[in-house]
Amino acid sequence: MFKQDQARIERWCKNPDKLLTVGTMVLLSIRMQWTGVGTQMESVRKLGVDSPCLWGFKRAGYEYLRDNRRRLYKSVRQCRNGETYLDDLMRDFLKVPGLGMAKAGFLCQLVVGDGGCLDMHNVERFDLNPGVWFIRKRTAMAEQVAEVDNKINLYLHLCQLCGGSEALWDDWCNHLNDRVSTFEGAEDVSRRHYSYLLDSED
Repeated sequence: MFKQDQARIERWCKNPDKLLTVGTMVLLSIRMQWTGVGTQMESVRKLGVDSPCLWGFKRAGYEYLRDNRRRLYKSVRQCRNGETYLDDLMRDFLKVPGLGMAKAGFLCQLVVGDGGCLDMHNVERFDLNPGVWFIRKRTAMAEQVAEVDNKINLYLHLCQLCGGSEALWDDWCNHLNDRVSTFEGAEDVSRRHYSYLLDSED
């Protein structure tokens, strides 16, 4: 599933506007059942920032992605080309309002095929404590930078310990399919990562 659907997303995400769409899907997935994300994507496509689905921090995150999509896409390309590392891309994505460590990791997973989303399902499956990767506010800038770097490294290490990006994706799709009866198999759960991005022009 990962090998096919993540690769399709990575190929599809070929410019800053496509990155905005992928980032929007990630924002909309926060505190939202996966089955409803597609409908919310349609709302944002029609109404943009005025969509009621972009409430609170999701609106702020969308506006940040929209306004910084060229710079962020440059970071994606640099990571894909091996010019920078995954932790550098994570650091850039963490600047998006509303994206904590898990969703920044999810966005990395979608666009470069590394990292992963340790969401509530994976926290439960692996008996994890999300508090260990929570970034605490530090007074001194150097201490804050070190805090962010340390938590990114810890989070990415945990993703590897939980099987790595491919296993996290495939196992999550199987897990969600087992829990939600409306899916037509784990492949359907996986395929939606790609189909939710598409509109009539794609």
